[in-house]
Amino acid sequence: MSNKRAKKNSGDRNDKPSLVPTMVAFHLIALIILATIGLVISRSLTRIGALATDTRDVVLPEVFVKQRTAVNLERLGRFAETVYQADDPRIRREYRLAARILTQDSVFGEPEVNRQVVDAYRDIEAVATLRDEQDNKRRQADILFLDFAPGGARLAPLLSLPHGGDMANTLFLASRARVIETLTALKAEFDQAAKASHAAGTARAALDQAGAYLDLRMQDLRIEKRCRLLWLHVNTTLEQVAGNLSVEAATTADSRFTAIAAEAGRAIHTGILAVAVLALAFGVFICFIHRVIVVPILRCVRGLDLIGKGERDITLPGARLRELHDINEAVERSGTLMAELADRTEAMRRANDALEQEIEARKKVQDDLARAKERAEAADRAKSDFLAGMSHEIRTPMNTILGMAELMLETSPTPLQQQYIEIFQASGEMLLGIINDVLDLSKIEAGEVVLENAPIDTRQFAERTREVVAGRVRQKGLAFTVDIGERVPSHFSGDPVRLRQVLVNLIDNGVKFTETGTVRLSIDRAESDPPGRMTFTVTDTGIGIPREVQGEIFNRFTQADASTTRKYGGTGLGLAICDRLVRLMGGSIHLESAPGRGSTFSFTLDFGAGETAAVAPRADSPSLERLTETLARTPVRLLVAEDSDSNQALIELYFSKTACSLDFASDGREAVEKFSSNEYDMVLMDIQMPVMDGYEATRSIRALERERRAAPTPVIAVTANAFREDQERCEAAGCTGYLAKPVSKRKLLESVARHAGGTR
Repeated sequence: MSNKRAKKNSGDRNDKPSLVPTMVAFHLIALIILATIGLVISRSLTRIGALATDTRDVVLPEVFVKQRTAVNLERLGRFAETVYQADDPRIRREYRLAARILTQDSVFGEPEVNRQVVDAYRDIEAVATLRDEQDNKRRQADILFLDFAPGGARLAPLLSLPHGGDMANTLFLASRARVIETLTALKAEFDQAAKASHAAGTARAALDQAGAYLDLRMQDLRIEKRCRLLWLHVNTTLEQVAGNLSVEAATTADSRFTAIAAEAGRAIHTGILAVAVLALAFGVFICFIHRVIVVPILRCVRGLDLIGKGERDITLPGARLRELHDINEAVERSGTLMAELADRTEAMRRANDALEQEIEARKKVQDDLARAKERAEAADRAKSDFLAGMSHEIRTPMNTILGMAELMLETSPTPLQQQYIEIFQASGEMLLGIINDVLDLSKIEAGEVVLENAPIDTRQFAERTREVVAGRVRQKGLAFTVDIGERVPSHFSGDPVRLRQVLVNLIDNGVKFTETGTVRLSIDRAESDPPGRMTFTVTDTGIGIPREVQGEIFNRFTQADASTTRKYGGTGLGLAICDRLVRLMGGSIHLESAPGRGSTFSFTLDFGAGETAAVAPRADSPSLERLTETLARTPVRLLVAEDSDSNQALIELYFSKTACSLDFASDGREAVEKFSSNEYDMVLMDIQMPVMDGYEATRSIRALERERRAAPTPVIAVTANAFREDQERCEAAGCTGYLAKPVSKRKLLESVARHAGGTR
């Protein structure tokens, strides 16, 4: 029976058409239809492509040029505004240069636009020049006005005149005037009072100086008015030109895209018709596929489903195509294949279980890494907290020790007593230097040191470095020379504070290890070096460094040997700080030394070109005697917030020879209560105090002043927190000044005198 069935199936199979010729015939019909539709649509797409290409190559570049021109005009306007409004001459120079570079942009090729850009830049240069002139006038006026401040040399002669008080008040009002009409009226009032005074001698000189001050103020306000008119003209012109260009660009783009949209609409209509024809052809094709191919395949699928449920003897009706008929026969023989498939599925399940175990192990490793990272971050925070706490706890008693030593030197001690006082004062300063080295190294390693970029006068920088180390050089009786090469530029730009810190550390190191001879600083530049490259060399004739330890001399807490520390002192941090700062500035330190022949430290850095304008001379700090005399004539009511009894006593002794009155508060809350119920000219605010710290107390004082609409009282932070972020926190809380403990008597009196002059 089965043989007859097999023979019948074999005969039926030979009578059935093959799948490939049948499908080829239908595909040829479909290709002919698709080719016809493609020709129709390609013609529309070709027209759209031509329009798009023309838009891309011609229209859009023109639009982009106009838009870029408009954007650059707006940028030029912002540069003009910055040049007008900036108070810092450096910022004005930078933005004027930026404006000049911007005017060279090729987009300003249109003659009319280029003419307006050139005119605008000419006005920007005029504004910058006028602002520089205005700064000069203001500085001259401020210098003249200082003589009429409380304690000034010209105030007393002016007040001695019949109308002196009115004229002094007029000068004060003139210093606050912001409108030229108001200043003109005040000047007329002053001139009338001056004519009625008939002054002579010093009084006449005071009147002349006051008149010169008023003239400078008049020039200042005239320049301000002219600058504003120029800026408004530039801003209005550039905004108008930029607006016109933007409108032209938008109009051009709109017209071209409208044409493309119209052509695309025509192409869409043609495409819809073509798609309809194609859909009809595919409908016929799909109907055939369903009857001849899909239905037999579905029967095979149902047969496979029965096999999966346990059926093994499956009989399927014959298919019209030879290949599908073969598939039917294969389905009937698929039982064995299903068993093999089940075996492979089980193997895959086992592999999946192993993969999940591997994922769990990797997740555990990631969790361990995350916990290790958290521990490392906690350790870094603990280190920072420890350094901040150590700085505060050591600087607070150091403030009292060094302050009392300074006061003891003022009591005319015997030579032996003076020697003892100077010894423990030097020891205290040495301990303070060690603390500063530890904090500097910590900040460098934590990446918290940010380099500045300021113009530096080469010879003035070298002279200032000589002044810093001169005392230590004289104390040891050594010769110190500074050599500046002929090829070294007169100015360069960099971080003067960090560069001087490196040089002073290297020079101090040379002075420390040199008993007789010379320490020399040389600054030079090779002829083949780029313009900004300079080499700094510090040479001494000291004890030298053995070759076997030269590789470790720049490590932390490292010196040549233990006897060096015992004989010369030091912690081994200075060279480590120098090495890290030089690397931060982009260089590296090199050492050449031999025992008994001295040492040479050198490093090469690349700097930018500095400003060639002359650097303003440094103002000399007033002496302690002058500060004491000034505060003896200027009574100041001080509120001192300090929780340390010894520091309270020290501050009271600092002001014992002045006319200042002191009121002490032991914590921040008491300081706020006293400020709210009394009037003070100034507040000295410690930061770390019980009950309420200095930050919160300062914010409370500022809130009281805003509530009362009172002028802000100077608040000077006097704290052992010596980090830069501590100073920024003090300024953010509202502090006017910042003094880091230990504070010398001269620094404290100078700060009080300076802020007291500003409050009167």
